[in-house]
Amino acid sequence: MFRKMAFVGIAVVTVAGLVAGCAGPMGKGEGDSCSGNDECSSDLTCQPVGGRSGDFCCPTPADASSKSNCQVEPDGG
Repeated sequence: MFRKMAFVGIAVVTVAGLVAGCAGPMGKGEGDSCSGNDECSSDLTCQPVGGRSGDFCCPTPADASSKSNCQVEPDGG
C-alpha cells in the first residue's frame, strides 16, 4: 500500500513539474538567435541581419529594434 501511494505521489510531482515547465513564455524574444519563425514570439520573425552570423528574432524591419542583434553590424574598416 505504501509503495503504491509513493508511486502516485512521485507521478503527481513529475506531472506538475512538466506542466509548470511548459507554462513559460511562448517563443523567443527580440534579439534571440533562431532557426525558424516558429521559434520567435508572434510579433517577431527569424531573419538574417547584415554583418552578423546566424538569424535572430527581430521585428520587421529589423533595424526598428533597439536590440543590438537586430542592428546591422558596422563595417570594421
